[in-house]
Amino acid sequence: MKILSAIGGFFVRIGRWIKETAWIQPLLIVGAIFAVIFSIPYVIDGVKSWFDESNAANKYFLSNQLSLKHADVIPDGKAVGSSKVDELFTYLEDETQSDEVVAKYGERFFLAFVAKDSVSCEELYEGLITFQKNWKDNNPEFSGLAGRFRLYTIYTDTMSEIDDEVNLFDQVWLNHYSLFETLSSGYLKDTFYARNKGYGQSNYETAFVSDKLDSCPMSVPTVMHFDFSEDNLVADQKVVGLSYVIFALDGTTKLERARTLKNCWAHTDIFGEIKNIN
Repeated sequence: MKILSAIGGFFVRIGRWIKETAWIQPLLIVGAIFAVIFSIPYVIDGVKSWFDESNAANKYFLSNQLSLKHADVIPDGKAVGSSKVDELFTYLEDETQSDEVVAKYGERFFLAFVAKDSVSCEELYEGLITFQKNWKDNNPEFSGLAGRFRLYTIYTDTMSEIDDEVNLFDQVWLNHYSLFETLSSGYLKDTFYARNKGYGQSNYETAFVSDKLDSCPMSVPTVMHFDFSEDNLVADQKVVGLSYVIFALDGTTKLERARTLKNCWAHTDIFGEIKNIN
């Protein structure tokens, strides 16, 4: 208690001295002003770096985007819209269209469902760009992968230009509901990846179907990996070419997330063998 009293008394005396010493007060005010001024660049740099990372992720995803434009415009004689996403989903609904998918999108590719200004999507971006760069630079850990890197993105928060209350991805989800019902059946739960993660049928049902029937419940980011080669480990491909659905990308650093994506692409590690059964 004596120590606390002494400390308190010291600050009281300092405060009294400042109050009674008129010339020190302007100096303190000027000092405080300069402290604020000198701290501004650091604050700006911090805010700028956050926005730069967010903008970098959005630019990256936009450069690989499958457009939802015209998802709400259904041509005469058609049951679905005329967007690029509708086109892909129409192919995927027909198992006889594998050759067309490969010719247009590649033998292997990621399909990422993203949204603007999402921290989780920024983390996915870091993993993807790190994976892509290491592969391109022939990093030994990322070398020897089959095919070439391909990524397509779908913005699930895209709104209609005709009616700004209509979400275009929800429109696609409704138009291709049978595809999402197939995904919700949980047929991928028997893959090595799903078994290692402890995913069951309920995980897929929760992600892809909704009782409301007006909006897709899928969270972002969700990543699908397609492989139309003989390396695909899924015996019964109810959605043609689909090998995995990643609901949450493993890894606390961008390199760890890149490794997860690499293993997904190559069907190795938790994607190629049983590591842990929950």
